[in-house]
Amino acid sequence: MAGKKVWVTWLPAAKEAPQPEGALKALTTVGLQVSGSPWIDDLEKMAWYDLGTTLQDSAQADLWLIAGRGEDFRSARYCYGLSLVAAMARDGRGTGFPIVCLSLDTAPEAETMPTLLRGLRFLPAADSGWAAKIAASFLRKTEGAAWDFRLSATGHPYIGQWFEVGPREGEWQGVMFGVSGEGKIAHHLVGPKGQLPEKSVLEYATQGIQAEVSGVEYTACSVQNKIGPNDSYYIKVEGHPSKLMFGSHPGTDQAEVTIVELK
Repeated sequence: MAGKKVWVTWLPAAKEAPQPEGALKALTTVGLQVSGSPWIDDLEKMAWYDLGTTLQDSAQADLWLIAGRGEDFRSARYCYGLSLVAAMARDGRGTGFPIVCLSLDTAPEAETMPTLLRGLRFLPAADSGWAAKIAASFLRKTEGAAWDFRLSATGHPYIGQWFEVGPREGEWQGVMFGVSGEGKIAHHLVGPKGQLPEKSVLEYATQGIQAEVSGVEYTACSVQNKIGPNDSYYIKVEGHPSKLMFGSHPGTDQAEVTIVELK
């Protein structure tokens, strides 16, 4: 546990909001190295991407602590950005990378959280031993979500917002990706995982597919390229969709889709 690094993301904003000094002191008191920064609520400039790249660096953090009030965890904008950071962190560090939430007042109901934040552990700040529990968490193995897919994101004002999906094992015989809500698919590519390709060859590419899953309308694109564990499907999305839908190409015999709520 000694020398373990915790990166703290502090959600509350404004002068009258709770301040982080007490929480940071509690973490250092139990022997943890603490770094962090306030949450930057700027989806338009994709501020979440810098935090995601920080957490992907093992020299920066061994655990990500998100501190916030109930209203912060209910914010659709916050949840959207936090979901993309969680996707980046666990894609880069493994699904077992520990993420813990500190509830500064009330914790949200687990089922109300978006998909990528739903299984996170919430600790109440009112419990004087919360920091010691975080320190103790390094002594036990963390089990990640048993997802059979990879999901990550890239965002920059110059290149836009891109989602990256692919299988953890096996091979997808083509792939479809869709968005619902405030999002629009602008472009798509196929290439090696972890690196947005400048160009690619798409097999039987389609865009503007209209699909309905569980009563929700999605606009999707697809390709028939084979996608393996070392390949990824990259999709440029304008706006901030509430849900993602992706899975096998709709023309395959076993077309199954995964739904990921982002906010």
